[in-house]
Amino acid sequence: MMPANRTLRIGLVGCGQIADAHLGELRKIPAADIVATCDSYLDLAEQAAARFDVPAYFDSMDEMFRQTRPDVVHITTPPHTHKDLTLAALNAGAHVYVEKPFSTDVAEADLMLDAAKARGLQICVGHDQLFDPVWEDLRRRYKNGEFGEIFHIDSVFGYDLSGPFGALLSEDQQHWVHRLPGGLFQNNISHAVYRITDFMPDERPEVWAHWFTLGKYTFPTDLRVMLKGETCTANVLFSSRARPVQKVARLYGTKAVVEVNLDAQTLRIERPASLRGPFVKLQLAYAQLKEARRAFKWNAGRFVKSDIQFFGGMKRLFELFYASILDGQTPPILPNDIRRDTLIMDDIFRTCVEDARRRSSAAAQHVTPAVLTGGVV
Repeated sequence: MMPANRTLRIGLVGCGQIADAHLGELRKIPAADIVATCDSYLDLAEQAAARFDVPAYFDSMDEMFRQTRPDVVHITTPPHTHKDLTLAALNAGAHVYVEKPFSTDVAEADLMLDAAKARGLQICVGHDQLFDPVWEDLRRRYKNGEFGEIFHIDSVFGYDLSGPFGALLSEDQQHWVHRLPGGLFQNNISHAVYRITDFMPDERPEVWAHWFTLGKYTFPTDLRVMLKGETCTANVLFSSRARPVQKVARLYGTKAVVEVNLDAQTLRIERPASLRGPFVKLQLAYAQLKEARRAFKWNAGRFVKSDIQFFGGMKRLFELFYASILDGQTPPILPNDIRRDTLIMDDIFRTCVEDARRRSSAAAQHVTPAVLTGGVV
């Protein structure tokens, strides 16, 4: 039974960097009453509580539940801890929001999803870019038929290893990221994957994948993936070298090609030219100019209204998740979609490991490897 005043008591577990984003966005939501922060390091929980005026902080989730009884728990800890913390929160009767990636593999995901279903509780994953205003505009226009049938998607995810987190990974070979099945990529690639699966309905597309190292690093830094479904193909480009660092998706449809830049908050549409000869050059250039003007006007209007927020998609996802709890609405991200994205990531990383083993074996035998085309079974 939800509270009569239609607010939800929120507890947050894991007070690292992303926790600040959660707490900042939660403060903007009337339905969210943040009652506690929790971290295995009590000083981190205390500092987070002080920054965001949270009344209680703990270093034990059991104690947090005993004293504050949250309705929803946000889990913002490293991925390898998600399963146990999620199961504990569900067992305590709380709905759960899990930061991406949802789990380390699909076996863990199944345990988490099954436990939520068995207890009649909601569970959500932090695929917040799907609810960014520019992505919601893309989805709306697709449903209106503007792009036709989508038959290919390019999803680009840039990563800056020169930043503080990248420097930490380089210095600490025992960092938890290195122990994930997908390493650096597992902690980030879900964004690139769910942008694809939002338009690729296949439960388990074929996968070809290869990771490799660029520069001074001792771990894989770059990843290339090809996906093939029944009616749609896709590429994932994870680059640690491309500048500027980008979060971009390009969708190829039978009526138009559309590019979404999540950093610039722009949606650029390219349609077939209606003119002929040299006039095509002018028409296409003018069309791109119109698209740029439209995007600038849209962003300027949002800026004036203070509607451009770095974590705007996160706030929107929180609101939809809470509505699904309070009003019994369909959850914003379906359990089957959570599982599907996790399974695709498993296939990507397994294919990369198999590819690396074959190449290593071939190199050891002084044999030049043939082109590898490892799909999933």
